[in-house]
Amino acid sequence: MFRKRKELVGVDVGSYAVKMVQLTEGKSRYRLENLGMALLPYEAVSDGRIAKPDLVADVLRKLSKNLKIKPGPIAASVSGFEVMIKKIEMPTMAEQELSARLRQEIAQYVPYQLDEVNVDYEILDVSKSRAKFMDVLIVAAKKEAVSAYVGMLRTAGFDPVVVDVDYFALSNAFEATYGVFPEENIVLMDIGASKTTMTIVQAGRPLFTRDLTFGGHSITHRIATEFQTSMENAERIKLGLGSENVDRVLLEKAFVETLAEWGTDVRRALDFFFSHFPEAKLHKIFLSGGSAKLPGLGKFLEAELGIPTEVCNPLQHVEVDAGRFDPAYLEQIGHQMTIGLGLALRRAGDK
Repeated sequence: MFRKRKELVGVDVGSYAVKMVQLTEGKSRYRLENLGMALLPYEAVSDGRIAKPDLVADVLRKLSKNLKIKPGPIAASVSGFEVMIKKIEMPTMAEQELSARLRQEIAQYVPYQLDEVNVDYEILDVSKSRAKFMDVLIVAAKKEAVSAYVGMLRTAGFDPVVVDVDYFALSNAFEATYGVFPEENIVLMDIGASKTTMTIVQAGRPLFTRDLTFGGHSITHRIATEFQTSMENAERIKLGLGSENVDRVLLEKAFVETLAEWGTDVRRALDFFFSHFPEAKLHKIFLSGGSAKLPGLGKFLEAELGIPTEVCNPLQHVEVDAGRFDPAYLEQIGHQMTIGLGLALRRAGDK
């Protein structure tokens, strides 16, 4: 009668790599069944959009084959400037009535033509600012972008039964790892290759979301320019591979100047947050994503923003068979698997 909802493979497609995470639910915590990642060619994803879907689908197929994950139902996510999230206040009413009301009034909240977007919502809580009102979270995603993404996943042989949003996958992974902080505002930043997903969560709920236009490729581009070399070689230099004869002063300059630009973008986003929540305090920043462990990044953000900062590893509270997974490897890549793990927490039938 009470059947367990089907577990899904989390599939995270970034600009730099694709990742897969598979979990099973145990009595006290989740158990890691499978995970892996595969790099994408530079031309596969451009400006956050999949430029060559057949190429990405082929990488996904090869990764799933290597991991011995059979093509089937998955949870994936969309992000970027094709997605809009907005929290609004509505008079307290039943969900069926709210659904009808939103259909009538949604145009004033969504900056797109309504026939161009998929819209969903979730009732968050009773409003703290007005009696007899409730907070409602609206999510709108461009139909064209979602359709193209789903089409690519199906070309790879997968069935995306849940299409989430990066912000929510990020906060779900954090909550599963660290729990809920009822009295604190936590900044989550997933720093990818071409963009950074930022969400501020309060008591497990997204309070503020923003996509920032920087990522690991920013440093790679600067290194390529400074050293007049290819992007591929610049990436190797950035990662410290074969960089023994590199001008260390020039390399440090590339890092420092890029991080300064990142700091400006983060501060601008936080200033916007404080303009809406002037009394709020930010208690901690958790970094994830492929560029989270860039040398000096955490200390730089702490000094620049005055907020304690650490790298998030969502695998640290997952049950792991050390005979199957090398703990050192999991420690090395854990921060890159945050969104993938958040997706793997989803179940078929979830809203």
